[in-house]
Amino acid sequence: MSHTTSKTWVSPEAKEFETWAKVRDAISRISPRSPFAPKTFADWLAHRVAVKEDQLRNVASKIATVKKREGYEEVSLLPIFRGKQIEDQLALVLARETIWRPSLEPRPGRRIAPWPSYEEYKHEGDDRNKSGYSRFPPLPRDPGNETVNWKQRKPLDQYVFDEVGRRTTADEEEKAPAVDETFAAELIGASFLLLLDS
Repeated sequence: MSHTTSKTWVSPEAKEFETWAKVRDAISRISPRSPFAPKTFADWLAHRVAVKEDQLRNVASKIATVKKREGYEEVSLLPIFRGKQIEDQLALVLARETIWRPSLEPRPGRRIAPWPSYEEYKHEGDDRNKSGYSRFPPLPRDPGNETVNWKQRKPLDQYVFDEVGRRTTADEEEKAPAVDETFAAELIGASFLLLLDS
């Protein structure tokens, strides 16, 4: 396909043939013996028509779904926890200490780590991946003095709930409080616990 500054008219057929020529050359390099790749211009046109028909069917089904919904009445949604504001600064779902909570205020006595620098992202992501280790988000580090290199700044202690890739030890499992199953059934619901067991 030519991209010149002159305003030369090119027919749609010629444009399609140029597109086919590019695809044909790419197919000859990528998968020359593929039984699924179009071999001729006619096969290419049939493939393009099939793709356009499939897109048309998808759009038609979306329109039909929207038209079906028009007859239903809107359901009113209640606010989370019926609007009750919880001030304990714990996670709303599991009531655990975590950074994932609605309040932006830091917990008392806890410092907020600044966003990591580009170098730290690269070190923890791409460079770690090249050496065969998994990528991890950078650790939250003490904001302290910003002129100090990020490697020299002490990582902040993470909440147990937020630690990534942490394995529990046998000692920690022994120290964990026993779960009262009747209380758990009351909180979560017996039917949900049965689903978890199955």
